[in-house]
Amino acid sequence: MHKSRLPKAGARNLLFGLLALLLAATGAVAAPGQSAAAPDLSVREIQMDLAGLGYLPWEGVDGIDGPQTSGAITKFQSAQCLTVDGIAGPNTNTALTDKVKEVQRAAGTVADGVYGLWTVQAVKFYQRDHNLTYDGIAGPQTMGSMGIERRKGCSDDVEGLPYPSTYTKQVQWNLAGMGYLPWSGIDGIVGPQTRSATMDFQRDACISTDAIAGPVTGDHMSQQVKKIQRATGTPADGAYGPNTRAAVEDYQRDHGLAVDGMAGPNTMSEMGISRTMCDYPSGDPAPPADGSTREKIVAIAAGEHGYQEINGSNCQKYGGMCEPWCAKFGTWVWQQAGVDVPSYWFTGDWYMWGRSNGHSVPASRGFSDIKPGDAVFWGSGPSSVSSSVHVDLVESVNADGTLNLIGGNVSNAVSRKYNVDPYSANIYGYTRP
Repeated sequence: MHKSRLPKAGARNLLFGLLALLLAATGAVAAPGQSAAAPDLSVREIQMDLAGLGYLPWEGVDGIDGPQTSGAITKFQSAQCLTVDGIAGPNTNTALTDKVKEVQRAAGTVADGVYGLWTVQAVKFYQRDHNLTYDGIAGPQTMGSMGIERRKGCSDDVEGLPYPSTYTKQVQWNLAGMGYLPWSGIDGIVGPQTRSATMDFQRDACISTDAIAGPVTGDHMSQQVKKIQRATGTPADGAYGPNTRAAVEDYQRDHGLAVDGMAGPNTMSEMGISRTMCDYPSGDPAPPADGSTREKIVAIAAGEHGYQEINGSNCQKYGGMCEPWCAKFGTWVWQQAGVDVPSYWFTGDWYMWGRSNGHSVPASRGFSDIKPGDAVFWGSGPSSVSSSVHVDLVESVNADGTLNLIGGNVSNAVSRKYNVDPYSANIYGYTRP
């Protein structure tokens, strides 16, 4: 069974203990015999949240409510339009916890509102996969990439202006361009209107409706916008902007449609573009792998059968990190067979890669065309580590349509499964090489 990245119940105290030992070793916590206020666990959790969001240095996580912590709280309160008093009262605690939960959901880990070591690790994975500074801190750049509002536009803001995000503004342009948001809603600030529009789009895209324009949602938006741009003869860069709006207006005039620059339901229908994305691969189809490539995939995977990770630690030879490695193994096999696929740790990213080039097939379309060498994805969908839990490679297809599979990170090894019925198994789709 695929091993989750999520900590087992009761592990939080151990994580806190490990963090405390680390801080003590670096001098951030007073050693026995030194004069210091008694550390407080609730203060430590607040400090961990502040540090994880970039308001406090990690060495400031000491469980003691001092001037440095008060200053970090003040910065957070100012950014969230709260009463600025440097005290982590109920409103501040709620806002801080909610913000951490947004980060955790975007990073695909448990949204418990505590920025512990597990969240640091999940954010590092996100940063690495999105070419961001790899430090585990959800600072402005990382939160912007996640589509999370870091600073609210306050009427009494010290600068007298909102704090718009370039990333958020592009998301809003895409939403408005497809008719989910009015043009007046493009302000760079994630508010109720933008969240509602994002959820409407997510429903049409058949992805998780969490109102967060994270990487999966952003990819789906980009793919739809590219289709609109191709239909209007404008460069297909996936970013709706003034030029695309003007091109859509021209298209609408030429086709007797209401001219508003929005590719809403009527305009997309005229363009022959489905507004829903539930049962269709998106992007530009790439040529499928030939038979010899598939044979190589099967042979290479079979040659790895029985390989054991090191002491049940997730440490293995297919990637440099000791993390759940089923996707890392599968993409490694494909690469060895000559398939131009990136190395992925998260299974959902691999499926979305296939979707972007027309190679991913959702379970709703059946498995009649599945072939040896294909990658089969387990779970309910590609949006998070809790919904996309494992991937295997198809070793052979039996006469009755059942599958013989081989995959990594199964009982700590490269292992086989036999006679798997894809229609009754918890499989949400497959990707072709």
